[in-house]
Amino acid sequence: KENKLSPSFFLINLFMILSKRNYFFLFVFLGSVIQANAQLDTFIVKSLHSNVSVLPVKSFLFLKEDNLFKIKYVGKNKLGRMELRGGVIDKKNDSIYNFKAQTGVSAILVIYEKLKNGNEIIAFTYTYKLFGREMPHVRLDGIPNDSVIGVLTVIALGKLRAQAKYNKDIYTVTSFKLYVGSGNLFDTLSTKGNQLSLDMKRLINKIDVKTYGGALMFEEIKGLGPGGVEITFPPLKVFLMEEKISGFGF
Repeated sequence: KENKLSPSFFLINLFMILSKRNYFFLFVFLGSVIQANAQLDTFIVKSLHSNVSVLPVKSFLFLKEDNLFKIKYVGKNKLGRMELRGGVIDKKNDSIYNFKAQTGVSAILVIYEKLKNGNEIIAFTYTYKLFGREMPHVRLDGIPNDSVIGVLTVIALGKLRAQAKYNKDIYTVTSFKLYVGSGNLFDTLSTKGNQLSLDMKRLINKIDVKTYGGALMFEEIKGLGPGGVEITFPPLKVFLMEEKISGFGF
């Protein structure tokens, strides 16, 4: 119902109430007026009938790394273009996208909805914080870069492992190339995984460390970081120390 209250009606009734000093009825009357006017202030919100979801739900991205997301759109229009202000977006397949942040401390994701008339409107926006992940370093049987390791240890174990200094992220070495140098001996071998191959160990066993010295240089060390992200590790160089080797059958 529509309530119409004229100014004269309001003043006359207010004067009568005040003249009788009936404050109780005054408050009741004022309450009814406020309620009547409140009924006229109605806001109508129209639903856009569209929804955009980005999974997984994260508040941050790692700089210069692959960050894979699944984007789902539900609505009467079409999913339009998308942009990452502070990086780039590459489409992997129908719904998987790679967000790669390039620089700065934050990146803004903007997803547009394409209307039937060809125009675009913003359907989703989110600001990600950006962090630079610590670069892990590779060790040979626990020996860090530019350190000395015994020949016996290399032949017996011969495993590469990568680990960051300040975090507990898990990294896996998947392949590497080995340069062996000692006197006039110089050779290069490659292998898959994080273990020295049998050919590599045989080559190392031939080195006359006492006479010529020796060094192992590991390069093109490939691996996987957190979330299965492909990564190239920094090179590793170790110097060989003479040890008496026997009983390995090389």
